[in-house]
Amino acid sequence: MRRLLVALALLASFLPTSRAQTSPEFKAVIERSIDSVYMVGVVRRNGTGPEVFQFVGTAWVIAEGKLATNAHVAESLLEASIGNRIVARRSWSDRDELALSPGSIRIHPAYVPWNARLKRVIVRHDSDPTAARSMNFIPIADVATVEVAAGETAPPLVLSDPSKSQPGLSESVVYLGFPYENISGFPTLHAVPGYITAKTDFFFQRVPWKDSYLIHYCGPVVGGASGSPILNAAGEVIGLISAAENNLSVNGERTSFGFAYGQRVDLARELLQDDFAAVQAARDAVWCERLAGLLLPPDELLEQMASAQAQQDGIAHLEPGQRVLRKEVTVAQREPTRIPVTVEAGQRYGFLAAAHDGSNIDTQVTIKADGSVLGSDVAPDYFPVIWLGPYDTKQTVQLEIHASEVLLRDTQCSVHVYRYEPQLITGTLQDESGPFFTRSISWTGETGQTLSWRFAASPESSVMFSATSTDGYDIDLAVFLDGEILGSDETPDNVPIVIVTAPHAGVLELQLRVPAGTPEGAAIEVNALHFSGPKPALLREGEDVGAEHSAAELSAMLDEALAAVWNTAGVTGTTVLEDVVALTDGIEFQIDVPAGHLPVLAAVAPNGEDIDMALVLDGEVIAIDQEEDARPLCATDPADVPRKLTVRVMYAAPDVTIPQVAIRYCTVKVK
Repeated sequence: MRRLLVALALLASFLPTSRAQTSPEFKAVIERSIDSVYMVGVVRRNGTGPEVFQFVGTAWVIAEGKLATNAHVAESLLEASIGNRIVARRSWSDRDELALSPGSIRIHPAYVPWNARLKRVIVRHDSDPTAARSMNFIPIADVATVEVAAGETAPPLVLSDPSKSQPGLSESVVYLGFPYENISGFPTLHAVPGYITAKTDFFFQRVPWKDSYLIHYCGPVVGGASGSPILNAAGEVIGLISAAENNLSVNGERTSFGFAYGQRVDLARELLQDDFAAVQAARDAVWCERLAGLLLPPDELLEQMASAQAQQDGIAHLEPGQRVLRKEVTVAQREPTRIPVTVEAGQRYGFLAAAHDGSNIDTQVTIKADGSVLGSDVAPDYFPVIWLGPYDTKQTVQLEIHASEVLLRDTQCSVHVYRYEPQLITGTLQDESGPFFTRSISWTGETGQTLSWRFAASPESSVMFSATSTDGYDIDLAVFLDGEILGSDETPDNVPIVIVTAPHAGVLELQLRVPAGTPEGAAIEVNALHFSGPKPALLREGEDVGAEHSAAELSAMLDEALAAVWNTAGVTGTTVLEDVVALTDGIEFQIDVPAGHLPVLAAVAPNGEDIDMALVLDGEVIAIDQEEDARPLCATDPADVPRKLTVRVMYAAPDVTIPQVAIRYCTVKVK
């Protein structure tokens, strides 16, 4: 035990100690600042019961009658304010609360447009200069103010003057707030010491202090601390706690590992001025240039996306001549930029664009003659992609590029158009009439939802699965065989394609994956084309490949069904036809029924799909079975004269193909 204590003592001697924990200056700072820091939240009425306080975050007095906090805290307060009260308290049980005015909330003008812009930023990969990766940013300008409608606040905290001083690296600071996530008890005001570890702009670049609006902080930060003031040893607010790096446990709980971020207080100070929007407008141009310098160069980005799609279409490498257009255009706020393109028959075309400064732009392709829309991409990003064709005829189309947000300035865009003849798979397309499986989906908007379909596959079954988001949202496909991945397309586009060949018999599972944030009602089409080998059969939910029946089992099922009909009719007879056929677009054939005979027919779909049967005489249906089952039966009364009847067997769902159907019929002379 003694050796353990010595070891711990030695270890502690090497760990940094916080001057904020021991400095008398910080003790005085905390004492004179603590009353100006509040928890903010929503008071809800629980039916006819007592009111319930819901804690949201931390705020502090920035000016007389005004509190400062994070923009994401203010958004939560604003959303919950309808029918409820938003308040500030010094403690959980404090009844001497401040009433806050929802209508007075000011969110920094850079917060919404810039964070929407940075949701999907593609930069060069750190370890592979030929590859790209997405990048996460700390929310920009995450600050807001709210006015006190009733109640008296403590004095405002003192704000630092960036022209006179700036925090140094490793400088001790302290934040005052209500960290609460995974902490026992009720939210309690804490004075939490820490260090400044870096000062950068919002793009993680070292820049002069006047442009360093992101403070990097080392210290424990958890949910509830959002909006807390960060104080230096002089008692001045230098920033607001806004985000932290966290580990995520297996049960979904977040744990801070010490690195956090603060918004420089100057951003909140701007909201006290009437011209705060103009101040940010002057800053936007600088930020646009800095972001443009970080992005993967637009030509490289478009080339990588085009190559990824071409590989899905069987093109190993795009040749220089397959890019038929490369152009730079200017996109303004009001009018779309239009580019005419002539598309040749039998060719697949890719229309790709990228905004140089990350502005959110959308595209659509229309037929120039009549304006009909062939495709669009309205996903919230700066690199819309549309893949179309092949088409049967040559025609002129028009690519339209337009802004889908309020532009900070006219934006420069690179445009590429690619053309090639897709080499989807070696072999002959078996489904010349079109897909053997298709589904039209209206997305429910549920986060993280995956839709899947299962097929019974035979060895050497080759299939192309594809999906299209007609609204242009990013979607992905993955195909598994007995749980093992066969292929996937996770390219950031709205037209994923996966081509697979089953190496052995088993269950193919097609998964459609839609990223979080896709709006409810987004339209998606899913298709499957059969190329070679046996055609896979759609399996119903819970059904296994082994559910298909052998020919002997089918015969026994049909005998049982026919016997039931004969017994009901009080007759006996003999089967005169037995056949097992493929049912694609339906089966139609004719039978001769002698005078005085009763025709009886039965069919079975071995994979359990719903099929229907009808008997037709001279164009009129005289018997039909449309029950929801896989075993339709039809019979009619005997006639005094011979008849030629038409038999029709159809699948009930037009988007389901039955791999095989057993049909038997007989004519029985009535006693």
